[in-house]
Amino acid sequence: MTSETGGMLYAAIAAQASDRPEKTALSRGDHRLSYRELATAADTLATRLQEAGVTAESVVVIDLPVGFDTVVAMAAVSRAGAAFTLLEPELPDSRKQLIIDDCRPAALITESGLTRGPEPGPPLDERLVRRTSPAAYVGYTSGSTGVPKGAVIEQAALENHVRRTIEWYGLTSADTRLLFSSIAFDLALEQICTSMMAGCELAFRDEAFVYGGAEDFLYHCRRLGITVLSLPTGVFNRFGAELAGADGQFAPDLRLVMAGGEAPTQGAVAAWANAAPGGTRVVNGYGPTETAVVVCYRDLLPGDAIAVGAPMDGVRFRLAPIGAEGNASELVIQGVAVGRGYLGRAASSSAFGLLDGEWSYRTGDVATARPDGGYDLHGRFDAQVKVNGGFRVEPGEIVSRLLAVDFVLDAVVVPFDGAGSRLLAAFVRLDSGRAPHQDPEAVLVRQLAESLPDYMVPSRVTVLDEFPLTSRGKVDQAALLDQARTRPGVDAEEDADPADVTAQLRLAWRHVLGSPPADGSTSFFAVGGNSVRAIELITQVRSRLDVQLRAAELYRTPGFDALARLLTDRRDGIPTAHHTTGTTLVPMRPAGADRLWVFLPPLSGAVTRYASLSRLLPADDTVWAMETPPELSGKGMAALADGLAEVLLAHDVDRYGTICVSGFSLGGVFGYEVARRLRERCGDAVRALLIDPPDPGAHRVRVQDAFDIFVRVGWSIPVPAERFVTGDGGFDLAAVTAAAKDAGTLARDAGRQEIEDAWAVYESNARILDGLVLSPPDGLPVRILQGDTGGAIDYARRGPTAVTVDGGTPWTRGQALGQWRNILPDEAVDRLPVDHFALLESPNDELVRDWLDARAQH
Repeated sequence: MTSETGGMLYAAIAAQASDRPEKTALSRGDHRLSYRELATAADTLATRLQEAGVTAESVVVIDLPVGFDTVVAMAAVSRAGAAFTLLEPELPDSRKQLIIDDCRPAALITESGLTRGPEPGPPLDERLVRRTSPAAYVGYTSGSTGVPKGAVIEQAALENHVRRTIEWYGLTSADTRLLFSSIAFDLALEQICTSMMAGCELAFRDEAFVYGGAEDFLYHCRRLGITVLSLPTGVFNRFGAELAGADGQFAPDLRLVMAGGEAPTQGAVAAWANAAPGGTRVVNGYGPTETAVVVCYRDLLPGDAIAVGAPMDGVRFRLAPIGAEGNASELVIQGVAVGRGYLGRAASSSAFGLLDGEWSYRTGDVATARPDGGYDLHGRFDAQVKVNGGFRVEPGEIVSRLLAVDFVLDAVVVPFDGAGSRLLAAFVRLDSGRAPHQDPEAVLVRQLAESLPDYMVPSRVTVLDEFPLTSRGKVDQAALLDQARTRPGVDAEEDADPADVTAQLRLAWRHVLGSPPADGSTSFFAVGGNSVRAIELITQVRSRLDVQLRAAELYRTPGFDALARLLTDRRDGIPTAHHTTGTTLVPMRPAGADRLWVFLPPLSGAVTRYASLSRLLPADDTVWAMETPPELSGKGMAALADGLAEVLLAHDVDRYGTICVSGFSLGGVFGYEVARRLRERCGDAVRALLIDPPDPGAHRVRVQDAFDIFVRVGWSIPVPAERFVTGDGGFDLAAVTAAAKDAGTLARDAGRQEIEDAWAVYESNARILDGLVLSPPDGLPVRILQGDTGGAIDYARRGPTAVTVDGGTPWTRGQALGQWRNILPDEAVDRLPVDHFALLESPNDELVRDWLDARAQH
C-alpha cells in the first residue's frame, strides 16, 4: 500500500476516506473524527512539514499528548514520506533530549506547534543502508551505556506486519478497537495502523477508568463496544488474575484479546478466554522493537503451554548456537520485518548483521523449536530484561544513572517477579558522609524518575553496606533477589494494625514502589508510580484494607496524606464524592466529648466538603454533618431549617456543653438559620461560625449554573456540563449517570435514582434563598470568615498561634456584605485572602480549622 504520495499509514487512511468518508476513524467520549476529516487534517499538516524541509528519509519527532492530533501527525509524516519517532508525553525532558540528539530530526511536532529540528541529520538512508523500502519510523529501546537506542523500521516491514495482523485477527470495519498502549510502545502502532487499514473505529482510552481494575475496565469496553483488544502482558496478567476470582462475564462483545510484550500466565489466559459468553479468542504476540512490532502470533487455549507462534509470512526464524559449546540456541529473526539497524553510537551493535548472507537480528532470547511449528522461550542469555509488561530494558543503563549520583559508590540492578509482570530492584552502596540521612532510597527514586521513563525506575531500592559475593568473588544476584523478595525492615512492619489506614497504605506504597513516601505530600507518580504500578497499589489497598480505590481517584489524589484521608473516609462510610449518603445526620467523627461541631450542607446538600475538616478539628471533639433530605427539597428555607433542627434535637444535641454550628457557602446560611432554632432550646451553648456565606439579598444561582456545579464539582465529570443539556433546555440525567460511572464517582451498578435525588437537592438549593430576609441573631454569638482573593498568606504560621481573634495577622477585619452587614457588627467578620472555592482545600483547610477553633473558644 506504500505509494508515491506517502507511506502505508497515510495510504490506508486516504483509502478509507475515499471508500467510507463519514465513518468514524477516531473517538474519545463524545468527540469523533471521520476518515475524511482525518485525511484532510493529515494533508494540511503534511504540506507544512514539506514547507519546513521534511523530505523522504527525514525524521520527525512527535511529542504530543495522546489524542487525535497524535494520529494526525503520524499520518502527516507518512504522507510526507518521512519517518516518525514518538515520544511518551510523561518522558523526562532529559531523556527526550537524548532521543532528539540521537535521531537528529528535521522537524518536531509539539503542543507549541511545528518547528524545525535544532540540528537536522542527513537522510536516514545515508546513515543506515536501505534494505527494502523507505523508513517508516524509529523506535527507541534502552541502551546499556546510558543512552537509548533507536532502531529504524522500514515501510515494507510495517505494512507486512499490519496486513498479517488483520488476517490473523479477522479484523473488519465492523470492529472497534481501543488505543490502550503507551504511545511510545510499538504495540500502539499495531492498534493504530491495523485499525486505519481495516477501517475500524479506534477509541482512545481514558486514564480515569482504564486502570481501575478488570471489571471496571471491561464495563467501559462494553460501553464503547470494543471487540478487539491488544494489551501489554503485565496488564493482561493483572486483569486476568482479577477476572479469575470474579463471577460473571463482563465483555459480551469482546471476541479477541492479544497479549504482547512478554509471556502471559496460564491463569490469565483461562480467565480472559471466559470474558465473553461465547468465549474470547486469546492470542500471544511476540516481536522485539528492532523488528516491525509483532512478528508471530499464537492462539492460546486454557491449559496450553505458553509459547510463541511460527513466524508470519515474510518472516523467518533461525536458531543460532550460543557460545562454543552450543548447548543453547538464540532466536534469530530474518526477512522483511527486520529493521535497518541502530542509529548513532549504537550503530556498531552486533545484534544486527548478516547470517549466511541474509540480514538478521539476533534477539538475545534463548529458544527451542516445538513440533507444532511454534517456539518455547527460555529467558535471555544477555543482560537485557523485559519489565512492566514488555518493555525491554538494559539494567546497565539504570546502573550508569545511579553511579552518576555523587553519593552512590556502587549499584546493581536485578529483575524480580511482581504480580502480573517483572519489575526491577536496585541495590546500592553509599558514601555515608555524602548521602542524605533520611530516606536515601526515596531520594534515589526521585532522581531516577527525573531522567528515566517510569518503567525503568526500579520498584525497590535497597541500601546495603556490602554486596553478597559468590565463591568466585562476583556479585551474588541470587542472594540479592532473596533480599528483593523479603526486603528486611519491611517485613517487620507487616505487624502494623490492620485497621490503621495510614500504616497499611504506607506498607502498600512500599511494597509497590520499594520505598516509603518521603513525606505526606509525596505524589505516587512523582517517585516511580506508573499505570502498571497503579494497578498494584489498588490491589494492595483492596487486600489490606478491604476498601475499593478507583484509579480515577488515585490519579486525582496521588499525594500520600490526601490518599490516606480518602481511604479513611471510604472505610468509615463517609462519601468521597459530592453526593449524599441518604442519611440526614452523618457522624463524621464521634468522640463523645463536651464540644460538638455540626456542619450544614452546601449547595450539593452533601457532607463531602467537610470530610477533611472533620479530621483536622481537635481529636476530643464530636463532629457531625448534615445532608439535605430529599423530602424537604423544594419546601423553602423555613421548612428545611425547622426539619434539620428537629433531627438534631432528636439526637439529643442538647447534651453537649458547646454546640458549634457551621457551614460553608450556602451551608453558612443554613447554619445560621438552624443555630437560631437550636438556641431556643439549647441556650448559650450554641454559637454560629459561618464560612463565607453568601448574601441572601444578592445571591442568585441560575439553575444552569447549579447544573454546571452539579456535573463538574459534584460528580467530578471532566466533560462540560453543556453536553448534558437537551435541546429544550432540560438536563439528560441518564447521560450524567453514565458519565459519573466513567469518572469513578458513581458505582457501576448504581441506578439513575441516585443522580435524580442529588439533582433535586441542587435544584432546590439553587432557589432556596429567593426572598429570604435574615432575622437578627437575638443574642446568638455569630462569627463569619469571609473569603477574598486579595492579599497573601504565610502558610508557615499554622496552628493555634497563627490565629489572632481580635483581628491581627494573618486575619484582618473585613466588611460583611448585604444583609449580613445589617444584622452583624463589623467585628463579627474576619477575612482570609483565599478564593471561595479553595477555602476547604489543603492547606487552606488548616487555616479555616485554626479560625474555627479559636472563635469557638471565645
